[in-house]
Amino acid sequence: ALTAAQFGLSFMGPFMSNGASSQNTVRQSRLRGDFGGQQQQAWKDETEAVPFFQKAWALSLVAAVCVTFAGPQIELGQAKLGPAPAFARSSGTSGSGSRVNKDPVSLLQYALPLEELNGADKVKPIRQLQANVEESRLFVTQRIFDKARGGITSALKQIAENKKDLLKPVADANKAAFEEKLTQLGGTLDKILEEIGGAEYGGTGTPYQADMVEKCLKSFDTAQETVGKAEELLLPDNFAAKVPAEYANLPRLDGRAVIEFTVKRGPEAGTNVYSLDSELYNEAKFKLTVDGWSSPLSAGDFVDLVQRGFYNGMPIQRADGFIIQTGDPGPEKGGGFQPTPGGPVRLIPLEVGIRGRPETLYGETVDEARLVGKEVKIPFQADGTVALARREFDNDTASSQVFFFLFESDMTPAGKNLFDGRYGSFGYVTEGAAFLRKIKQGDIVESVKVISGGENLKQPS
Repeated sequence: ALTAAQFGLSFMGPFMSNGASSQNTVRQSRLRGDFGGQQQQAWKDETEAVPFFQKAWALSLVAAVCVTFAGPQIELGQAKLGPAPAFARSSGTSGSGSRVNKDPVSLLQYALPLEELNGADKVKPIRQLQANVEESRLFVTQRIFDKARGGITSALKQIAENKKDLLKPVADANKAAFEEKLTQLGGTLDKILEEIGGAEYGGTGTPYQADMVEKCLKSFDTAQETVGKAEELLLPDNFAAKVPAEYANLPRLDGRAVIEFTVKRGPEAGTNVYSLDSELYNEAKFKLTVDGWSSPLSAGDFVDLVQRGFYNGMPIQRADGFIIQTGDPGPEKGGGFQPTPGGPVRLIPLEVGIRGRPETLYGETVDEARLVGKEVKIPFQADGTVALARREFDNDTASSQVFFFLFESDMTPAGKNLFDGRYGSFGYVTEGAAFLRKIKQGDIVESVKVISGGENLKQPS
């Protein structure tokens, strides 16, 4: 019989940069997830799905063992089987509650603390508008054009007839900008209706229909972005998450920032290109949005390191179909970032944003804080969920090692996985996520740079 450690390693493959990565075959991810809609419990009737949950429990236990022995940690040699974290409920399903929300843009919008700051009832109209847009997008991808048209029509009707309710939680100073966003959204939705009509009557399976669907999805990208910008106007001016005074010596991100990664093949890759959708690329380029409203210290630490050029030239130290990890400068530098060469490593506490809580949880897992079952704001349920690695038995030991999570519903069912509330997630890859599954251990991070939001980084005084 395999020992627990052997079981974890045989399933996931070796962990760090000197080990050979596993050769698991994985399905290619989409550039963007297609699932959206209102936040509801994804698994709402457990009593009628016992066989599934037995499978989910078993697979989640496998994932737990893998995380413990091959998961994102700083000191792999000291890894031991630790306490299993809580099974947090799924954060974000479709409006019908039947599909897991794997769209990073949607998940970031639901992470906005609108309910906590304004009350759920006041923000319900804008959340419903968001749900209508996202579900309509899903119907277009499924070629269910009549339902897509119905959802867009409902959204347009809501903008026209319920503007007063939409404006209720908006501060007077932001009302004009909010109404401008609604006008922009209405114009985009009108365009989508025309594109849906073209796709519907272009003939099933024809190149024309495929072209119209592609145009329609690009318009949906614009619509979702506009909804998100409108929702951000519901936040107080210069809003910043509260951080305990004991962490005043750490950089923080008051808002969001967009980061661009460029990765190239390593010397032992056997090829210099990345093959994606029958196209060859000389580099893997993707963008991520990091969320300082949910995780100000984790996001601040990462953006600070990006601006310092810390990750430039560093190898990908793990890529096994489950986790992509980099950021370890080596044992001679303490496995993390040293603000003073040769000095102590800067440590970041475990930081978990939880829906319904005005303040972020620090230094504790959701189990330790007796918050089992609470939804985290940045759940591990989309390709490219980004988080900081840490030691297994010390919550507050994150530093520079960062990992990207690759979502597999069978391995880590959303809301039933063993990552939520245990690792400090702070954002998502929002563009180019399909490249993540093509990256290999030993590939080189050519550059990481801040595209926008750098001004939101606040250094300790």
